[in-house]
Amino acid sequence: RANRNCPKSERAQTAQVGVPRPKLFNIAGATRIVQRAVCVGGSRKRFCSARSINDVRTYYAEATVVDVSGPAVGIVQDNPFTQGAWVNGTQSVSYTASDNVGVKSAQALIGGRGRDPRHERPCDYTRPIPCTNDPGTISVDTTKIGEGTQPLQVQAIDTADNANASQPVTVRIDHSAPGAVPVSVEGGETWRSANAFATVWQNPAEGDRAPITAAHWRLCRPGGNACTTGSQAGAEIARLADLKVPEPGEWELRVVREDAATNRNDAYASQPVRLRYDPEPPALGFEASPADDPTRVSVAVTETISGVAGGQVELSREGSNSWQALPTQLDGSRLVARIDDAVLEPGRYLLRAQAIDLAGNVGVAAAAQPLTLPLRIQSAMQAGVAKTKIVLKKVARKKGRRRGAKHRTIRRKVTVLRSASRVRYGGHVTIAGRLTNRDGQPLPGQQIQVLGPSPSGDQVLAVLTTDAEGGYRYRAAGSASRTLRFVYQGTAMVLPAERQVRLVVPAAGSFRPSRQRVLNGGRVVFRGRVRSRPLPEPGKLVEIQVKQPSGEWTTFRTLRTDAQGRWALRYRFRLVRCHTTYQLRAQIPAEAGYPFAGGRSRSRAVTVRGAEGPCP
Repeated sequence: RANRNCPKSERAQTAQVGVPRPKLFNIAGATRIVQRAVCVGGSRKRFCSARSINDVRTYYAEATVVDVSGPAVGIVQDNPFTQGAWVNGTQSVSYTASDNVGVKSAQALIGGRGRDPRHERPCDYTRPIPCTNDPGTISVDTTKIGEGTQPLQVQAIDTADNANASQPVTVRIDHSAPGAVPVSVEGGETWRSANAFATVWQNPAEGDRAPITAAHWRLCRPGGNACTTGSQAGAEIARLADLKVPEPGEWELRVVREDAATNRNDAYASQPVRLRYDPEPPALGFEASPADDPTRVSVAVTETISGVAGGQVELSREGSNSWQALPTQLDGSRLVARIDDAVLEPGRYLLRAQAIDLAGNVGVAAAAQPLTLPLRIQSAMQAGVAKTKIVLKKVARKKGRRRGAKHRTIRRKVTVLRSASRVRYGGHVTIAGRLTNRDGQPLPGQQIQVLGPSPSGDQVLAVLTTDAEGGYRYRAAGSASRTLRFVYQGTAMVLPAERQVRLVVPAAGSFRPSRQRVLNGGRVVFRGRVRSRPLPEPGKLVEIQVKQPSGEWTTFRTLRTDAQGRWALRYRFRLVRCHTTYQLRAQIPAEAGYPFAGGRSRSRAVTVRGAEGPCP
């Protein structure tokens, strides 16, 4: 009916000519929308106008659904990336999401920042729930993300643009390959005889980055030929064990490290280290000694891989089973030794040699034939102080001479060589000698060294040369008691020889009384000086002696000289009854550290006049 139960003006839309203006209505909580036509009649009229049809026509209707609750979202930890392992490159993130109006998109958040691309999900807005709630997967390019340990979330957006993020999970990203590190060979890069090597290095601390999990190696000949490769895995691996080279020789090894994120760059290989393997010992062979050098022993050594490090030649007297090493040198590819046949006893000897290469392999060989020593010509030397003496010799008389004895005696001067001789202090003696071979034939033009004692050992005093008869002479001074050595060093063909000559030099000094005649009870001052130097530090011991009637000399006073060798003694003669003449002298005894034999001064006479006059 007209004007009955009409809505208030603000809640109804008044009919207008043409298209009405849109009007918004709050329909929150509504489940249906009903449109009614209300007729409005004239004033005080109970009925509407009947001149036209009253109806309702909808030109445009739009309902906006309001949703303020966000979607539920969670990460599915089904791969190493979402499980917290170290990764690099493009990784996938699986998630689950649901909402009452559906989820239209999802995006990964790493470190709180959104990462493209966004995962757009299919939606149909003609449906009550336009977007689906199916699980989804997001691709993440970790090369565009900073390295290290970070939180990962998935943010889902529903149809009403409500956003919500999942609980975070920890992810670890590392897209940098480990750098090169210095590598060394256990035991050094020396040659070895066993095909077993190991290399080591140190992994530097890198903070929040992927740890080292594998090491790759490349083994090549120097120059890059005949290469082989391999790898070993292990947490924080810092050692490659049980390495073997394909064949004997020298090889170069380079190491590349790989981390837990599978980062590896062969450009970051280590500097090469050398692996050297030689399982074969050297081969040896004795060579014949040259005719002009019979004591030389030469052993040829063949070593084709590592090279010869050294060796030893040994000698054993036949049947002794005792070997002695000879001084051996490595001369190129030969072991060279010399046999000192001057000190070894004559006889038959066996030879053997051993050589060691740089890998420690030892090769051994024995000479085919024994040697008979000595190898060189034996020499003989004479040396001594030349003394002349008269020799008496009986010779047969010549026929036709006068009758009588059948023999006659002749006197002949001969020179003898004494190996020891006394020499006056300050005097000189001539030492003569001769150098010959075993048969007495002279060895001319050979050098003889004269050696004398010194504080630092024997020193060379002179070098003599033998004459055409093999003779030589040396003039020696009586400067101190000493032993002179005359040494012939020998040659490659002749054995050495040596002789010693002992020179005994008695100490020399003076003795003088202040008076030659004195009365009984008088004093006499005896003075003297030791001339043979050097003197002991505390002074030289001197004994004052008197000759007894029996001819024996008796010491009655002992004293020491001063630093210049001078001495003096005051003496009083007593208990002399009749005139008596005494023979006195200074005895200079031998003493430790004093390089002279015992000596004495000339004797002096002192007459003491007694009260009874001349002795009967």
